[in-house]
Amino acid sequence: MTDLPPIIRDYLCRRALAHRQPVYLHLDRTGNIRDGGGHLAHYDLDPLAVNQPVSAVLDFMEGILPLEDDACHLGCLQPQADVCLDAHIIPDEKAYWLLLLDTREEERQRRAMQQKANELALVREAQARLLTTEASPAAARLPTVNFDPQGDRKQVSVLVAGLRLAAGAARDTPPAALLDQLARRGRKVAAGLQAEAGLLHAHTSTTVIAIFGLVPTQADSSEQALAAALNLQRDFSSGHHGHGPVAGSILPPAIGVTTGMAVVGLEAGSDAGRLHAIGPPLQAASRLMRSAQPGQVLTDVSSFTASGDLQVRFEPITAEGDKHTGPVYVSRRVRRP
Repeated sequence: MTDLPPIIRDYLCRRALAHRQPVYLHLDRTGNIRDGGGHLAHYDLDPLAVNQPVSAVLDFMEGILPLEDDACHLGCLQPQADVCLDAHIIPDEKAYWLLLLDTREEERQRRAMQQKANELALVREAQARLLTTEASPAAARLPTVNFDPQGDRKQVSVLVAGLRLAAGAARDTPPAALLDQLARRGRKVAAGLQAEAGLLHAHTSTTVIAIFGLVPTQADSSEQALAAALNLQRDFSSGHHGHGPVAGSILPPAIGVTTGMAVVGLEAGSDAGRLHAIGPPLQAASRLMRSAQPGQVLTDVSSFTASGDLQVRFEPITAEGDKHTGPVYVSRRVRRP
């Protein structure tokens, strides 16, 4: 850091401390507070208890001083219900410096990632048990889904992703290589939908259908479906995947997303354990997928309205020949890196 120009050091410092609400406390060798500064009120330290033991105002400092090491870092502390912080204790020859940095944003992100991981685990468990051909009526009553396996009406969001070939691909591409790449693309699409808590309803060589809202999660089903769609759009926006003779043969998926009431359940008999669904949102999502261009996401007004912060990623359009769907919104173009 010392060989960096001052303007660069200042910039890095500002970036590192942005939204971190830094506070410093200058302590004597016995742990009493000499002085301090920064966002004291953020940690309920204003007015500062000068000449008082630091452990009297910050419980986590009890027994920490004197330090045996050169410095000490205490991470992810929660001294209060609404406060999460990192504490850095830095000794000098005659005193200690205590630096406090707010880590609520990091904690929020960590919890969100943990929630996502938990939801994905539920989806994979539910999908595995739903699709097993050995499922019995008792086993089908899963604690990880929120519908009656014998049949239920549910408000769901449906995502239909369609894969298409580039012009001339069927004629010019080696069949075995083309089918292998098509299967790889389909698996990647399916994995992306499951990552956002979607249950697979159908998976053919060119079409993947997932239903959102059947696994208990905190997010709205529309938001999950559109997040999955936009993630796929982003993942395939860097150009056609594949190498050699199949490069460019398969276009990015065209995607339709709709929300509405559907009948869902597990089919008995030879298909026991297989997720089945029927209803207007499945038909509407399929129509939107057929209307969408490769790499484009089309969605209905119900999904758009419930999508929260994702609304800024869409703009209204007139979808010709789709009078049954009503207002339609299209994803904004993704900039390629």
